[in-house]
Amino acid sequence: MCASNHTVDSGSSSRSRSEHPPLRCQCNQVAPLRTARFNGGRNAGRAFYGCSGWPDSCGFLRWVDEVDELRDMEDKLMEAATENAELRLQIDQLERRVRELLNASKNKQEQIEELAIESDVMRERMYSAYADRNSSSSSRWIW
Repeated sequence: MCASNHTVDSGSSSRSRSEHPPLRCQCNQVAPLRTARFNGGRNAGRAFYGCSGWPDSCGFLRWVDEVDELRDMEDKLMEAATENAELRLQIDQLERRVRELLNASKNKQEQIEELAIESDVMRERMYSAYADRNSSSSSRWIW
């Protein structure tokens, strides 16, 4: 791109760019939005960010559509990262709940085992008492 083949026009964008920091050129200056005015060139009317010191500048130039495409990809990446973080939180909560349920299940299983032991002890006592009762009653009736 030769400086003699084009002029620039400062312009503003109808699209809000407040979500992203302004672009800066190699001079560390905010690169204003401009419109290329190539004399019959294929980029005539194309918006770009260029160094504010143009034409005696660092030569920074980024086409708006390319920047927008990159910013759209950044936005999608941020959305995906946010969704990923939210899903991670949900996974952590679900894993915590599973651990709680497993612990509760283990506790219930231990209670069931304790009750089974108590039931066996009571059954043994009952059989023993029944046997004692039968043996004492049968001895009374013997002549």
